[in-house]
Amino acid sequence: MAKPVFIFVSKLVRKLVMASLIAALALVAYSLWLFGKDQSSYEERRATLMTVTETERTRIDGELTVLNEKHQATVTMIEMQQQRSERAEKVLKNLHESDPGALDRWFGDAAEVKTHGERVASLEKIKTESQTRVVELQRDIVAGEQARKSLETQLVALDANLLTLKNENHAAAHYVRSAWAEARWWVLAVFLAYLFGGLVVAFVLYYGWASWVSRRKPVSLVTTGGGYSSIGESAVTVEDALWAGEVLWVRKGFLQASDNELIRRRRFMLNWRMPFSCLAGGLWRLIELRNGRSAGERRVVLASAADPFAEFAIVSVPEGSSFVLRAAFLHGIIMNSEQRLVIRRHWRLLCWQSWVSGQFGYFEFFGPCRLIVSSVSALQGETLATNDDGKGSSCRAGQKALIGFSPQLELKAVRTEGFWRYCRRRTALFDVLVKGSGVYLTRGEEGRGRDRLRARLLKRCGL
Repeated sequence: MAKPVFIFVSKLVRKLVMASLIAALALVAYSLWLFGKDQSSYEERRATLMTVTETERTRIDGELTVLNEKHQATVTMIEMQQQRSERAEKVLKNLHESDPGALDRWFGDAAEVKTHGERVASLEKIKTESQTRVVELQRDIVAGEQARKSLETQLVALDANLLTLKNENHAAAHYVRSAWAEARWWVLAVFLAYLFGGLVVAFVLYYGWASWVSRRKPVSLVTTGGGYSSIGESAVTVEDALWAGEVLWVRKGFLQASDNELIRRRRFMLNWRMPFSCLAGGLWRLIELRNGRSAGERRVVLASAADPFAEFAIVSVPEGSSFVLRAAFLHGIIMNSEQRLVIRRHWRLLCWQSWVSGQFGYFEFFGPCRLIVSSVSALQGETLATNDDGKGSSCRAGQKALIGFSPQLELKAVRTEGFWRYCRRRTALFDVLVKGSGVYLTRGEEGRGRDRLRARLLKRCGL
């Protein structure tokens, strides 16, 4: 348990260090760009900035002085209005105590009653105006306080900037600080993108793109309706027999031994109807061995002269059947010399399985024949039988591992199992789901069997 945790922590630390280095390099690069863009010298630029900063500071300081004076005047006016309101309140209290009664209003002096009412109304108006004016002045004080805080904040920033300019004696520090001030969000974005970008992209691809592709239609080739092929055991050396009337075409460097009774010739091209495919797949300048004189069998031994660890397997295709195989892995073929070699090419350009696997072309070899398949990694043949309900079974295989299959089978791109295994690049994003009844051939994906650029390009055409 401790070892996986240690590996995870060490990888995280390495990634943090690399992200920090990338962010630092981005900051230094932007600093150099600012230095190259600057037309004037650093001292001239610093003097200009100090002058501009001092001018701005003087302006803000003057605005603060005006605001303070205005604030003091407003406070004085509030006190005056409050005193006015209090005086009106006292007079109103005395007037209310001497209000004429009901009898005075009916039988008293009408002029005196009218004068008393007018005086009360005038004082009420003065009181209301004073209170309203106090509220307005208090609002002005609040707005002035906010403006003063904003100016004080600007003044503090200008003082700090001015102090920095006075103490800054190195141009490098100035440009780095300027670069950080202008591009800090971009630098942080680069840092976070390197640190978590891969995880986010993997999450979107795994749970979004891969889930959608997994629901698309599979690749289905035209079936022949015949029997199934059989795949022999994989070995570094294989031996087979050539019966009377049979012929073997094999690549140079893969024939280890043969009986002397076999007629040996050369065949320039495996199939002249597909010259470019044969040239690209290496199926040209072949050795031809023909058993035309004997009624019995003659033995041939196949092995790789260049790679002693290369694996071989023989796929036997019966009459009326066929087998789909990437031509680059075909190193030889045995068939009756009186029959014509039949190869059919299929193109699947509008299928997601083809785009995911990168293979748009498929070569179908018709029997009866025996295909000699070779790979630098181990070969494994699998058989899918029909279930009790009459439906074919299914099995997963790697996209790079699958090199041949019966045309009756369907190939469907499915999402690989385990997000963290994909995120840690232990597996590819897609596997291929082989479904139906038939056989298929896979190769190992590890070690020396890893695809090269040429192999990837050939795979596009099914080679």
